[in-house]
Amino acid sequence: MFFSCNVAFSSMPVFLPTIIHDMGYTSLASQALSAPPFLLSFVVVLITASLSDRYRTRSPYLIAHALLSAIAYLVIGLTGYFHSYLSTTVHTAIRYICIYPATCGFFSAITIIITWSMDNRVAHEGKGTGVAMLNIIGQFGPLVGTRLYPASDRPWYVPGMATCALFMILVAVLAFTLRLLLQRANRQAAQRENGLGTELETAAGEGEGLMGYARGTREHSSKPPRFMYII
Repeated sequence: MFFSCNVAFSSMPVFLPTIIHDMGYTSLASQALSAPPFLLSFVVVLITASLSDRYRTRSPYLIAHALLSAIAYLVIGLTGYFHSYLSTTVHTAIRYICIYPATCGFFSAITIIITWSMDNRVAHEGKGTGVAMLNIIGQFGPLVGTRLYPASDRPWYVPGMATCALFMILVAVLAFTLRLLLQRANRQAAQRENGLGTELETAAGEGEGLMGYARGTREHSSKPPRFMYII
């Protein structure tokens, strides 16, 4: 997921001024118009993170944002492909407006991917190893992303937009698959514990809060709380 999301994450921010410039704007205007999508993305990331923490779930937000970004990329690509059927004003407006959900989607998605990975590591050593593995694999994404918008594809960049859309769809599919796997793991852990006649205790990591033990479990039970994967 991190690799796939990094393909979009590393390409759009780098090439956005060029993409907007090829829509017909001046260099100065394209630089100015590049800022609002990132400002909106900043707000959306904060809201998404707050809601995700409040409801203690990751995959629904990740899937939603990945699909949102994928749809936006597809619309940009299709608009470029069928631009001859649209007026200049219409296809320029569509492509620029769709930049907003595209950037909001992959910025929020990549934030949740990193957090979700850390949530579901029990030990400190596991978290450190997880971060290392995440970055080793994920940072190959920019090797692909930074080559998606060559000058030969200007001004529509249809192949690059389609590629980003496919990778963001892949993020959604992988997130849904991981959700199912973690749900099954939680059910199996609960069944084992019920089979032993123990009382179910919920926990989501270590310490208090989202990544910690459920409040009150330490005081009322001598057994360590069962680790529950966050989904």
